[in-house]
Amino acid sequence: MGIRFIHDRSMRRGAGTALGVLAALSLAFPASAQVSLGSAGAFGVLAGSAVTNSGASVVSGNLGVSPGSSITGFPPGVVTPPGTIHAADSVAAQAQVDLTSAYNAILSTPALVDLSGTDLGGLTLTPGVYGFVSSAQLTGTLTLDALGNPNAVFIFKIGSTLTTASGSQVLVINNGSNCNVFWQVGSSATLGTTTSFAGNILALSSITMTTGASLSGRALARNGAVTLAGDVAICGPLSTCPAITLNPSALPAGTLGTAYSHSVTASGGTAPYAYTVSIGTLPPGLVLNALTGAITGMPTAIGTYDFTISATDTNGCPGSRPYSIGISANGCPLISLNPATLPAGVIAIPYSQSVTASGGTGPYAYSISSGALPTGLSIDGSTGEISGTPTAAGVFSFRVLAVDANDCSGSRAYTISIALCPVITLAPATIPPGVLGVAYSRTITASGGTAPYTYSYSGTLPPGLQFDTVTGTISGTPTATGPYAFVVTATDAHACTGLIGFALVIREISTIPALSTWGMIAMAGLIGWVALRYLRVA
Repeated sequence: MGIRFIHDRSMRRGAGTALGVLAALSLAFPASAQVSLGSAGAFGVLAGSAVTNSGASVVSGNLGVSPGSSITGFPPGVVTPPGTIHAADSVAAQAQVDLTSAYNAILSTPALVDLSGTDLGGLTLTPGVYGFVSSAQLTGTLTLDALGNPNAVFIFKIGSTLTTASGSQVLVINNGSNCNVFWQVGSSATLGTTTSFAGNILALSSITMTTGASLSGRALARNGAVTLAGDVAICGPLSTCPAITLNPSALPAGTLGTAYSHSVTASGGTAPYAYTVSIGTLPPGLVLNALTGAITGMPTAIGTYDFTISATDTNGCPGSRPYSIGISANGCPLISLNPATLPAGVIAIPYSQSVTASGGTGPYAYSISSGALPTGLSIDGSTGEISGTPTAAGVFSFRVLAVDANDCSGSRAYTISIALCPVITLAPATIPPGVLGVAYSRTITASGGTAPYTYSYSGTLPPGLQFDTVTGTISGTPTATGPYAFVVTATDAHACTGLIGFALVIREISTIPALSTWGMIAMAGLIGWVALRYLRVA
């Protein structure tokens, strides 16, 4: 579902209060994901290319850069113990790996509230996942109300830039924690002068803190630089765990019926380590030795098998790495299937995604060797295209088998999630203010679901206006001034819904009766005076 809160900026004082109340009371969604930063959580500042400081900035937590190595401005900047500086070392490299995992986890989490085009200043928001299609702006104070839950999570997904005006601030209240606020930024973040910001900033590109800006959280940039002219205080206790790295970076392929033996080894922590397969499965016939990290056995099935191995040291500090092992038939090349994952679908919405094989001799024949496709979907045996219209929601796991012209084969396991409802979007994003005593009409339309739609509203319409549940039209003649907050809901043919919020301001018409009357008298007098002067001259 998508939800927008819009208010007339020229009437911000009046409408802002209604908007904040509406956001806090009507749209309190729980966050749908807990975000783990892994070893990146030990860093107050982490950059991809460089860290640059000007002035007496103070950073708590580690400060690092990888794969770049440039760190300038320390001193006069200070990294307070037990935090340390890591320039292009294995610790910073692992932190970047974990940062990427956290960034992607947030990216794949659906936004429940669409705030595109809305300034965050003046809003009070409850725990949830909030989205901006492009840029986000904070001018003033954003209040995040945890509602008494110390584990409440606030996630902000921002398509491009995050910018704050000078003197802005983020306040987390009612037993909330700055550590549980996450800002995923699609390009760069800039904190204006003297901004007091809260939460973990995960930026794809760069992060800039201008003079006097402060951050209670973390400044984590994946590809670009972090530029400091203010303080960063890591939220929560500083992790005492080192970065634990698993090697090698990749495992070799195996052959059906041929003994396989390769080891994964951990380093960076305190031995001994305990090894587990934390995600996915090993190829059938292979096992992992929990004490040594050795993967041994005799493969019993062809295909590509994706999994993650985790290692925990004697102090309970973890590390992990994703792997893939391809198993081919004896005398056959390794046939790989791509992509590695398939996108999700929506019930009643046509679906189409191809799986392609490589490594063997075409043409390939495709089939489902185990499991089942989502109900309503089928695979094309000659092209590998999975298509159709899903008729049931759920999570469906299956394995696609590809056989080449020489009867060599490869396979890969897939999962497709089918959601019950698509994202239904309502437009326009804004509706203009009305004028007391002047006819008003605006229509809200829905898209993204299956027509026909029915419309309803909750909240308060301005007196004198009516709402058409068939067309979504708000019309009538306003009889009272003021800001009025309400939410419009559209329901499609499959009972799926989308929401959009408004704060409609009704203004008085600009009239000055007394001035108009005196103006008429003055005009009449002027005409009379001119007439007398003309007659005298004549």
